[in-house]
This record gives sequence, structure tokens and C-alpha cells, in this order.
Amino acid sequence: MRFSTLVLAALAGLLGGAIGSHRTVYAQETGADIIRGKNFVLLDGAGHKRGEWTMDSSGEPVLRLFDTEGRVTWQTNKAGAQLIHQP
Repeated sequence: MRFSTLVLAALAGLLGGAIGSHRTVYAQETGADIIRGKNFVLLDGAGHKRGEWTMDSSGEPVLRLFDTEGRVTWQTNKAGAQLIHQP
């Protein structure tokens, strides 16, 4: 391996490391075990939405579970939880 190739590779690695360490992460608070967000989506191995935790229009938290067809099977509401669709 030529010396110039080795130097170029080292510089590229340092530059990439410097750029990568200065990226902004919006989903978590740095240095804490807290994850913050407005919507959380659970995906299966194929990338299909299987769960969702979000806020409804009145600001109440809502948790929904989806079947393999993308239909809501279970969700929470102000009164509690309800089964929507049984596969």
C-alpha cells in the first residue's frame, strides 16, 4: 500500500468521525435514559406498522395495535381500552 493512500484513508476516517459526532439527535435527550417524541410507531420485520402511541385531537394519549392487514385491533381511549377487531 502506498503511503499517500494510507494518509488519505486516515484523513477520510478522521473527517467522517468528526462530521458523524456532530449530528443532531432529536428523538432522545443526550446523557439521559429518556426518549422524547410526539409519535412512536412500532414496525414489524417487514416494515409494516403494528403499533402506534400518539396524542388525539384533544391532547389525550392513544395507544393502538394493528393486525397484519393494517387494521386497528385494539386501542385506548378516555374510558379505558377497547378491542376493535378480532383477527
